[in-house]
Amino acid sequence: MFELCEMNDTQRLECMHIFNRIIEEGETYPWDEPLTEQVLADVWKPREPVWGAVDADGTVLGFAHIHPNGFGRTGHIANCGYAVDGTTRGMGIGKALVAKSIDVAREMGFKGIQFNAVVATNTVAVKLYESFGFSIIGTIPGGFRLGNNDTPTYVDRHIMYLEL
Repeated sequence: MFELCEMNDTQRLECMHIFNRIIEEGETYPWDEPLTEQVLADVWKPREPVWGAVDADGTVLGFAHIHPNGFGRTGHIANCGYAVDGTTRGMGIGKALVAKSIDVAREMGFKGIQFNAVVATNTVAVKLYESFGFSIIGTIPGGFRLGNNDTPTYVDRHIMYLEL
């Protein structure tokens, strides 16, 4: 069982560790180097909401963050990111985080949510987003390099969008 709550500074560090394990997997996020605390501060600025799923002990199981996808005349579209610890996948955490992010985006006055880099081979995420009404509005052939080995494999990357 888990509950959703806004992350405090200590929990944001836990989020960074979860995120770094996902970066090491090399399957879903473009970073190829672990995040540092400085990058964490730059990526998840204090004004940008970061919330997570925590268990009864307060351990972070997964998290989401939201920010404008662009600036100025394009700042009315949100971008969200999600990460669920590998040991807790399949518990409905991702679904709860996506639902919460849609609500938060509406509350913040965004007119839509755009994902810029949904890896096509991440079929669980694609199906999850589509279940909430997101559509694939474009595909970049070979737009994502999988893994962390010497022989790269390139797969498609989707741009997905939900009008709010």
